[in-house]
Amino acid sequence: MKNETVSAAKTVLGKLLGVKPEEKLLLLTDDGKVELTQVFFLSALELGLKPILLEIPRQTGGEMPEIAAAALLDSDAALMITSGSFTHTKGRGQATEKGVRIASMPTITEEIVNTTLTADFDEVERISTLLADKLTSAAKVRVTTKLGADITFYCGGRIGLADTGKLTLPGAFGNLPAGEAMVAPIETRGDGKLVVDGVIVGFGLLDAPITVIFKDGRIQSIEGERSDELRAFISKFDDTANNVAEFGIGTNRNCHIIGNPLVDEKVYGTIHVACGNNLFMGGQQGGNMHYDMIVNMPTVYIDNECVLRDGEHIY
Repeated sequence: MKNETVSAAKTVLGKLLGVKPEEKLLLLTDDGKVELTQVFFLSALELGLKPILLEIPRQTGGEMPEIAAAALLDSDAALMITSGSFTHTKGRGQATEKGVRIASMPTITEEIVNTTLTADFDEVERISTLLADKLTSAAKVRVTTKLGADITFYCGGRIGLADTGKLTLPGAFGNLPAGEAMVAPIETRGDGKLVVDGVIVGFGLLDAPITVIFKDGRIQSIEGERSDELRAFISKFDDTANNVAEFGIGTNRNCHIIGNPLVDEKVYGTIHVACGNNLFMGGQQGGNMHYDMIVNMPTVYIDNECVLRDGEHIY
């Protein structure tokens, strides 16, 4: 075990999840992630905790096995270190409703642990909370970039959310690594040009920018080298995959774009605009897809206050 991996694991268990010695701690994993999960298991033992490691067959969709759902429901805190995500499953939802604290870490690797989970999460919490509060109070958000983006979304009446990584309260749930402030904009409003030059989650890293034109919160046209591919990608999902669902700002300095959705949207100094389902974050739009489009070096105005200038946080 590398020292940094053990240190990060102990940070997750002690500081972020806040597990106490008398609590039931579940480490849910599969055959693709069991080796990394064992590091968390041994780290938990070193902290004087009483972990239970449950390995299930690898899967990339659908509900979790009944034995996993039952074990999750019977826990006080849990780490889901898995190849696929169980975020939107009934088993996870029922455990959260009961008050189980859950950190979901799908597709995580040792490299991601050693970089992103060694961040200063007090700083992540401070920045994310500050920006989320600004989004809660705002009527609109405008994004521009030197590549030609200029788009405005409207969020009056919507609550800004802070993804801080700190999951110590009953029923807390989130992905690790963490680090963003986000809001679900009004789905039927939002106009302008978004120039995406980072990554589109589920679609891939971009070698050249793709321009996405929005009108009334909906994609009207797509321009760029891979525009046909992106249109084909979006067409695979419900029609709401064309509608704005989220605006977010990355707040984790230790994250870098690597083509992994667990990490990419948290990158400090980037923003992301998502389309599709946003019911899980306070929006009013369902659907079978939620994909983020990451933009580098944006200038961002929350109402009339500039909070990012060419990717630099300036508040």
